[in-house]
Amino acid sequence: EDFDQMLEQFGQYELGLGIDHNAALEVDGDDFRVVSIPGEAGSVPISDNEEEEDGTTFVPGVWLKFVDEEGNVQRKVCPRSGSLSDLLQEVNDPEKHILVDDRVDLCRKENPLLRD
Repeated sequence: EDFDQMLEQFGQYELGLGIDHNAALEVDGDDFRVVSIPGEAGSVPISDNEEEEDGTTFVPGVWLKFVDEEGNVQRKVCPRSGSLSDLLQEVNDPEKHILVDDRVDLCRKENPLLRD
């Protein structure tokens, strides 16, 4: 509830991640994957009418939370793996959620990437 209130406060320009206790979001360069402890219960449905071997229907995972145009907090399940840049634009209309500061170009110019 506190997390939803914080998202509402910042409006439609934030993307929140809700990570279950027995899950993690592993980032490797521009790729990510959701990892979890096998056999542990969580909040993410496995899929319709499916069960794990131990009978659980919900596994640990990651949720994406964002504020829609009406100001309501929405959530959807994070994909199990993919590109980090795609993940950060998972909301329905990313142009409304990602604001680029006018100083980004200057910052990039003054902080070039290190090369081998």
